[in-house]
Amino acid sequence: MKLRKLLVSTLVVTLSTGLLFGCGTTSDEQEPDPSEEPSE
Repeated sequence: MKLRKLLVSTLVVTLSTGLLFGCGTTSDEQEPDPSEEPSE
């Protein structure tokens, strides 16, 4: 019974952490549009 509780707790923590980090990523760097010519 203790093993099942430990396993469930570990899975919950792992999945919750993955959800938080997976959905929380933001990309600050934007790639320039290749159709625009660079200004000189």
